[in-house]
Amino acid sequence: MSFLKNISGIFRRKKGSRFGEIAVKKGLASEKDIEEALKAQREYDQMHKTHKKIGAILTEKGILTPDDVTLILEEQRKDQSLMAWFYAFFNLSH
Repeated sequence: MSFLKNISGIFRRKKGSRFGEIAVKKGLASEKDIEEALKAQREYDQMHKTHKKIGAILTEKGILTPDDVTLILEEQRKDQSLMAWFYAFFNLSH
C-alpha cells in the first residue's frame, strides 16, 4: 500500500498542473510571461469583477497563438483523465 500512497502523492502534485506550468514546460512561454499574465489576470478580475482566462491574456499579448492554447488545454484534459482513471482504478478519493 505504500507504493500506492507514493504514486497517489505524485498525482496530487500533478493535479496542480496549471495552464502556465504547461506553457513553460512546452517552451511556449517564459516564467516571466506567466507571472506578468497572472498579475494582469488578478488586476482584470478585480477591476471587472469577472475572471479572464490566462490563455486569453497570453494570446492578446502575442505570446501564445490560439493553437498553442488548444494544445495546452488538451494536455490539461489528458492529465485530468489520467488522474481520474488512477483514482477510480485504485478506489482512492481525491
